[in-house]
Amino acid sequence: MSRLFIMFMLFVAADAARGQQWLPVEPQDRPLTVNASGIVNSSDAQRFGPPPSQSWRITITELAREGSRVKAGDVLAQFDGSATDDRVRTLGAELNARRSELESLLETQASEIEQEKVRLAEAKSIAEKATRKADTDAELYASLEYKKLLEEKAIAQDLYRREQQRTDLVVAVREAKRAELEADIRRLESELAGAERELESFTIRAPRDGLVIVGTDRQGQKLDVNDAVNPGIIVVELADETKLEVQAGVPEYAAARIAVGQPVEIDIDATGGSLEGRVSSVASIVRRQSQYSQAMVRDVTVTLPPDAIAGLRPGVSAKLRIVVGTERDALAVPDEVIHYRDGIPGVIVRGDGWRPIRIGRASSGMHIVESGLEPGDEVAM
Repeated sequence: MSRLFIMFMLFVAADAARGQQWLPVEPQDRPLTVNASGIVNSSDAQRFGPPPSQSWRITITELAREGSRVKAGDVLAQFDGSATDDRVRTLGAELNARRSELESLLETQASEIEQEKVRLAEAKSIAEKATRKADTDAELYASLEYKKLLEEKAIAQDLYRREQQRTDLVVAVREAKRAELEADIRRLESELAGAERELESFTIRAPRDGLVIVGTDRQGQKLDVNDAVNPGIIVVELADETKLEVQAGVPEYAAARIAVGQPVEIDIDATGGSLEGRVSSVASIVRRQSQYSQAMVRDVTVTLPPDAIAGLRPGVSAKLRIVVGTERDALAVPDEVIHYRDGIPGVIVRGDGWRPIRIGRASSGMHIVESGLEPGDEVAM
């Protein structure tokens, strides 16, 4: 039984060997690459967050769909403005009440002005009549009667003067009341206009046509309706699909070898295709990869070929291989043929089995082999 089993296993091994594909390893010039992961973004994207508010957190009540294309004027996001809406209603009611009060005051004052004109004219007429009587020849009246006329003249003139003074005071009081109401109305109009602008700011509309990219919270989850957000967070982006690029974070230790103009091999996860681009910018400062990671990275931007943009959309992930140099006459093997045993890398060599190797730098999906292989060796795929 054991002999049959051994023969069967040898037959299986021989059959597997016949189907095994082997890759010859030959020296040639190999590109040295730095690997990174990135996201396709628009170089012309407008970002929008919650409006200034009296509260620290504000709730999203409406949000455009991720990946939707919108026209100028369409709603991108809307926030809970119920408190501001109540304030607008209250200020509007107060303003209408003050305007009605001013209208009523002006009607009352108009009636008072007419009455004051009548009283003033009457006092003036009495004073003029008393003056005419007192100005006649004193010899025509008895001494006592003439003295009475002079007293009546003085009293009438004094009453007329007092009526004039009272009219002036009433005018001043009337103008003060009207000015106070008008100032209150202007204040309410200003506050109402500010509240209406604030209420309008709770609705974000697209300033142009574009593609919607919904923002994420601090845990990296896409935002949604009923989520409460803080000031400063990006709730939604409006991207121009005709201006795409790839943005990636390269580990700090590898970023020093990256320079503007270097070629980049790009694998797009969503489409499964590969593109070629070039490094367009390298950040001069490093940052933490995320708030949950201590790894330091430097931002790198890669331009895309114009003919490839039509098939891409912002937000899709990409794998980058940035070509930073060339190693002459080097041996290299694909990453997928390298097998580790006890932490030691190695490959299966035809006729020799598993053989340990020392690997060097990355080379466009492969690794340079510094030792362990000879030219002409064949490794199992």
